[in-house]
Amino acid sequence: MAGGEPLFSGISEIIGRRHRISDLDPGSGTFEIQDDDRAVRVVLEPDLLAAYSEQLDEHDIPGLSASPRDAQDRIRVKHITMCIEEIFESDIHSSLLEIRLARAADGRISLSDRRGAPRRSPISTHTETGYWSPDRPDA
Repeated sequence: MAGGEPLFSGISEIIGRRHRISDLDPGSGTFEIQDDDRAVRVVLEPDLLAAYSEQLDEHDIPGLSASPRDAQDRIRVKHITMCIEEIFESDIHSSLLEIRLARAADGRISLSDRRGAPRRSPISTHTETGYWSPDRPDA
């Protein structure tokens, strides 16, 4: 099983292919993901990241145990990256401030997010109010 810093490097490399990242600090496991109007801090403390990666199993990643042992760390890195990107990209209100690893009272580690006040409202589709039915004649 890889340590936290190699896992962090893999995650930041993959995220950097699709998003702008800044303030990369492998020692503390932090960076910021940026888009046009926001920056979201990501905190993946090396010790927690290594423990989280080790915690991921067949329940979290179907088919993991059937993968070659040397590929399992890469698969875990891709899974963690996908989860981070999903949290970042699904933030339609631009309220996301931070994504971090956190340990629950039962000892399980998971990705969690911290949000502030919404900075934008959902995109309006400018559709008429009411309901739509395929039987409804065109107006």
